[in-house]
Amino acid sequence: MKGKDMKQIRVAMMAALTTGAVFANPPNPKVEGDMFAVKKVAGTPNYAKPPAGAEVLFDGTSASAEANWVAEKPKEKGGVIWPIKDGVWIDTATDLLTKKEYGSVKLHLEWRVPKDRVAAGQKGANSGVIFMPKKGWYEVQILESYNNLTNTYSDGMAGAIYQRSTPASNPSMPKGEWQSYDITFLAPKFGADGSVGRKPTFTVVFNGVTVQDAVEIDGSTLKRTATLSPHPVKQPIKLQYHNDPIEFRNIWVQELGD
Repeated sequence: MKGKDMKQIRVAMMAALTTGAVFANPPNPKVEGDMFAVKKVAGTPNYAKPPAGAEVLFDGTSASAEANWVAEKPKEKGGVIWPIKDGVWIDTATDLLTKKEYGSVKLHLEWRVPKDRVAAGQKGANSGVIFMPKKGWYEVQILESYNNLTNTYSDGMAGAIYQRSTPASNPSMPKGEWQSYDITFLAPKFGADGSVGRKPTFTVVFNGVTVQDAVEIDGSTLKRTATLSPHPVKQPIKLQYHNDPIEFRNIWVQELGD
């Protein structure tokens, strides 16, 4: 993490300890969207085993990681498959892409913010699951959203479709506890003339709570004002490295017929 980022986190920690925000997470009217204002609800993470017919993308072994994933960066620039410790995959050094390309899918994964990790807004505990990353880029955000030291935009919190849709509620678990995403992603459809037959559509069940329900988005999540344009509708799935050691386990996928 850069020195500037660490300074911001230290400032946030001092402010939180002074104001009590580290415990209270009060609304902040200066932050557009206001993550802290999203209602907290009790969730029950889904630690489900892969059903019959599902493709296991990571089962805690190096064999499954090597068989299904590739580092986006070249090896000479730090691109390696993430390290595994006690069956836990630790987000390190580079984004990872599935070797196989997918269209519409149901994706299950479990993730955890390390217990001792300091998170201040978008810094310190950030990752994402990205569909159609080469052309398109549609991301479900991963972020410490249970007791973050500083506020951030609500369409950038856990369970959000990044920069597109705020989750309906916040069922986040504390740091150090495993959380689950069950994501149904319907790939866009484009006509021969470039018309949009179907927009990218997400249903996200976060710790057993539906926080996005058949939500259509109008373009890439890289930019709020982006619009849709034709692109290949089968691409790898990406796990993002955002300079933070988010942990993963139990990742599997089911392809959906269109």
